[in-house]
Amino acid sequence: MTIDLKPEQKQVIGQAIRAGLIETVDDIVEVGVETIRQRLEARAASEAPLSSEQWLQEFHAWVHSHSTTTPLLSEEAVSRSAAGSIYG
Repeated sequence: MTIDLKPEQKQVIGQAIRAGLIETVDDIVEVGVETIRQRLEARAASEAPLSSEQWLQEFHAWVHSHSTTTPLLSEEAVSRSAAGSIYG
């Protein structure tokens, strides 16, 4: 199979080789196919409804991915009283 590349594409491939991201021009096909495979898997995963257990696992993973060291607002910061009120 012969693939005709645009000059801009050739330039990007040359930059990728010089940067060490790929070794040869032929590696472009492997990278492209892998990218398409990942997109297809992501699309299939987003179209398939999750079971309640899968949803719960993903929810817990999302919850635990957040920092637990974020400081909470003080009572004064969220108070409705006139002094220091967020409602002015």
